Amino acid sequence: MAKQKVTLTDNSIKSGVTSDANKAICEYIWNGFDAHARHVAIDYTATVLGAITSLKIVDDGEGINRSKLHETFGRYQDSVKKKSFQWSSQVKGHKGKGRYSFNCFATRADWTSVYRDGENLLKHIVSINAGDNDHYNDHSDEGGQLIVHNTDTGTVVSFVNVRLSAEFFESDAFIDYLKKEFAVFLKLNEHRGYSIKVNGKALDYETVIADSDTKETRIYDEDDGMSYDFEMTFIRWTEKMKENYSIYYLNSEGLERHNETTKLNRKDTGFHHSVYVVSSYFENFASSAKKKEKQKEKEEGHLALEFDEFKILKTEKERTFKELSKRVSAWILDKQKDFISEVAGKELWDRFEKNGVVELPLNEYEEPLFYELRDTVKGIYSVQPKIFQNIKNDQAKALVGFLKLLLQTNKRDDVLKILEGIVEMSDEERHRLAEILKVTELSRITDTIALLENRLKTVSALKKMVFDKDLKAYEVQDVQKMIASAFWLFGEQYNIVTEAEPDFQQALEAYLEKIHTEVKGVSKSKINAEKIEHPDVNKEMDIFAFRQNSHSQTLENIVIELKRPSVKLGEVEVSQVKAYMGLIYQEHQFNSPDAQWTFILVGNEFDTSRYIQRELKSNKAWGKKNLIQHVDEDGQHYEIYVRTWSSIFDDFEKRHQFLLDRLNFKRRELTAKYNNKQDLHRIVEEARE
Repeated sequence: MAKQKVTLTDNSIKSGVTSDANKAICEYIWNGFDAHARHVAIDYTATVLGAITSLKIVDDGEGINRSKLHETFGRYQDSVKKKSFQWSSQVKGHKGKGRYSFNCFATRADWTSVYRDGENLLKHIVSINAGDNDHYNDHSDEGGQLIVHNTDTGTVVSFVNVRLSAEFFESDAFIDYLKKEFAVFLKLNEHRGYSIKVNGKALDYETVIADSDTKETRIYDEDDGMSYDFEMTFIRWTEKMKENYSIYYLNSEGLERHNETTKLNRKDTGFHHSVYVVSSYFENFASSAKKKEKQKEKEEGHLALEFDEFKILKTEKERTFKELSKRVSAWILDKQKDFISEVAGKELWDRFEKNGVVELPLNEYEEPLFYELRDTVKGIYSVQPKIFQNIKNDQAKALVGFLKLLLQTNKRDDVLKILEGIVEMSDEERHRLAEILKVTELSRITDTIALLENRLKTVSALKKMVFDKDLKAYEVQDVQKMIASAFWLFGEQYNIVTEAEPDFQQALEAYLEKIHTEVKGVSKSKINAEKIEHPDVNKEMDIFAFRQNSHSQTLENIVIELKRPSVKLGEVEVSQVKAYMGLIYQEHQFNSPDAQWTFILVGNEFDTSRYIQRELKSNKAWGKKNLIQHVDEDGQHYEIYVRTWSSIFDDFEKRHQFLLDRLNFKRRELTAKYNNKQDLHRIVEEARE
């Protein structure tokens, strides 16, 4: 007789299966992988309007053994497949009812399967009709099964009267569902070439994985005297999955034996992660609770032969497992720290900068403290995200400002006390924060020393270049080239626009391009400069730079005109700079509403005409040293200064005197030793690197 009775009614079966077509399709794909398939394909055809005319799911697994149908299709919520790959899955509860999932989208399912029986490959068909779920048809009255040749094992599940459309299978929602369901399985088995295809197109599961890494560790088990290798795979998801953040322990076949949360489920910093540990250690492993449950079932006579296959020798209470768990947890914390620093912490700090919670450094000497504060905030965020989650800007500004003050004193340890008053911390978290504070302080000190050493070397070399007359330094090849590497002598945080003496048209094009790519609040789209109509358009500036003042939101522009050491400064040289100012003043493309312009003429000494001295005296009322012209008109601000190299070097010494004295530098060791100009250029380049 072809039809065989199932011991439940049609309605009871139908009510127990999923009504979600996404889950239903996944049930059949998992069935293929559970049958040791490497490749599963969803193939369909549709009309022009999208109606499905044919739908089948094909796998190259071991097939369905017809002689065991009474143990598979003959049972509901029970199955000979006590094993399943479905850890970290949206599809749960696979207990022999997945084959009925078609009820939510079709009226019948036909399984055409080829399996191996000794030397023969046997093919047979099994069917189930919706509305008659309590029966299955093995088609024995139609010949039952056939011996086939020139084929491989596998199963094709075909569906009749499909109520889904082509749009369903082609939708982002369905493809994303498949990716989330099978990403881990495919990732862990990528070396085996596992795949899922939808109408011939391979599922690109990597798009839901933001980061992944694999690491191996070995542990000696004192209980059985064996060493076990554990392959750990870390995955960070692009978004939060439905699962808790967990560690899954799998045996060599990839079957789950145990799982535990990673202890980071309440620290939602966007660190969406899972870890999978594969080892032969888990062949006969189960949680102590499950072991106790199985032992009880056996004692009550409910397990019999199945328990002989489930010889539980190891549990999570073993010393080896505890050591493994500790190593995995430490690895996850390292991954979280990297994530906070590179992704979440950066987003937090960027938000603080944008909202004015932190002040940007005014010069390079403030940068080490700025970066120390940034790293400290990131470190705190990685250890205790709650401190900065949902914090208002004024609250964040007060907290970050207080941290900055403490970092500059010998009260750094008070940071821990303050944070403990805000949120409760474990001993491990306190220890991690203490280490972060030590590392950031040392980093700031070493960065400051290295910065000052390099600047002292550069200044020493530049002094030799401009004061040693025997070198016969040139304006462009020598002085200008060195100043481009030491522009901090004229101000910190400038962006150099030109340093190769282009004409004003070229300078304008470079200027507009840089402003539109580097200045905050300005469109990043490229713009085209209009042609400059001015008699001095072909004149050439030595060095042209700009910076955005974060406090006044002004665009500060600076033009440096350098003269070789042998040239004495007078009216001719000043007139050249005034011509630059006149062109820029008249050319609207150089003048945004918030622009300020500073022009500096630099040389070794003034000529004997006393022209520059008279200009300085006539502008003394402005109260600015070295100023020879000041213009404020229509909201635009222009100033011209004349500087000697001696005054520039003196200012450098005064600004750095405190650090030089405090750090007790051996100046003699940092003084440039040279035989020619090439030696001096080399010193500056090495210091710049």
